Amino acid sequence: MKRILALCVVGAILSGCETTRVSPDQAKPVPSENIYAFSRPTSPDDARIVFTQDSSVTSCLGAGMQVFINERLAAETGSGQSVKLYSKPGLTQLSIKNNFACAGGELRGLLLDLKPGYSYQIRGYRGMWDRAEPMLTSPEPFKFTK
Repeated sequence: MKRILALCVVGAILSGCETTRVSPDQAKPVPSENIYAFSRPTSPDDARIVFTQDSSVTSCLGAGMQVFINERLAAETGSGQSVKLYSKPGLTQLSIKNNFACAGGELRGLLLDLKPGYSYQIRGYRGMWDRAEPMLTSPEPFKFTK
């Protein structure tokens, strides 16, 4: 009986760290008051970054994430939300961190080589110890129409 109880406790702890992937098409949009920069293209060559935060109630109590582009705060997302951001082509640092006093509150990032007029989908999820982690996801970067 004690072993079963111990396995249940371990299972609950491990499942608490899981988040559920959300398609950008099914995600709720980030409210405009939580988008601080990079919300509009500045030239026809700008690349688009679609950042979508996984959904979770148990992981970090469903807290949101802060999204940075080249060390500048671009947006704050919530569980299951998505935001479209625009950046000039070339090497671009996209970083995220938990915006709540969760474990793993440091910045975690990706270095993206953005192509003119291409769209990139980035997933924000919570990995080991509830650390915010960014991941380039499918589909592959593609040319988008404005």
